[in-house]
Amino acid sequence: MRLLSSLIAALLFASSAAAELRGVYNGIEAASGMRLEFSPGDERMEGVFFDRTGESRPFDADTLETGAETVMERDGQKVYMLFNEEPLGLTLIAIPMTEEDELMTQRTEALVFIKEGVQAPPRPARYVPPPAGPGGTMDPRAFVESYPFWPSVNVGYGYEMVRGRYRTLIRLHPLVQADMLWKMCRSQTSPAGLGEALRGQGVNCNDVLAAFARIMAPGRAVQNYNRYRREVEAEREALVTAIVCSIDYRRNDPECMAAGKEVSRRAVSLETVKTVLSRY
Repeated sequence: MRLLSSLIAALLFASSAAAELRGVYNGIEAASGMRLEFSPGDERMEGVFFDRTGESRPFDADTLETGAETVMERDGQKVYMLFNEEPLGLTLIAIPMTEEDELMTQRTEALVFIKEGVQAPPRPARYVPPPAGPGGTMDPRAFVESYPFWPSVNVGYGYEMVRGRYRTLIRLHPLVQADMLWKMCRSQTSPAGLGEALRGQGVNCNDVLAAFARIMAPGRAVQNYNRYRREVEAEREALVTAIVCSIDYRRNDPECMAAGKEVSRRAVSLETVKTVLSRY
């Protein structure tokens, strides 16, 4: 889990050097099967986007200090595409546009691409693929370890599939809850569990999206988000331990005894998604 988490963090939030997108980049996780190719043009960067079917779409992009940007038509709709170069690859931020050329930020999609030749570490040991739709149940540990690598809509499905007692345990870890809400609130659908996930957190989806827009504002994103990501990962590890101990009931295990005390502390804490996001 730590290897892949570290890779994603490095891809998304490292390096502030001038960008030089060049060559082939292969999509991973939600972008699996996609490919990007870049070559320098006379005044603009030239690129080709390959979707999962192998269909190619050439494009020209304006160069930026951190990468490039362009507007491309996909499935009959214009999409603003921002390419950010990172040490091991790039991230693609894709935002659909209205007929009036306004950005539909609630439908933002973030995709990760690794430069050709870079070997990605394996997925977490308990990784499970994203659920295709609502219904059924899911192992809570597998959900907590897997959700960061799922598309937004599938996180909502997975949250609903975790039994209530474990959703309560998740809510006692407000940074992880905020991370899940960031994904669920960006979904194009409204999962049934979203209302429950927001309850008692002092925020609605607009508040959550606004908080992350602030966290990732130019000039602050690297410092703010890197700190946020480190603290989320630490809390996520604590949550996984609490889940394992809750399932196994190893009451005499020192690690579980410590986890039980931490859960008890969190149960009487006044921390919410609102309070933890206000710190960034």
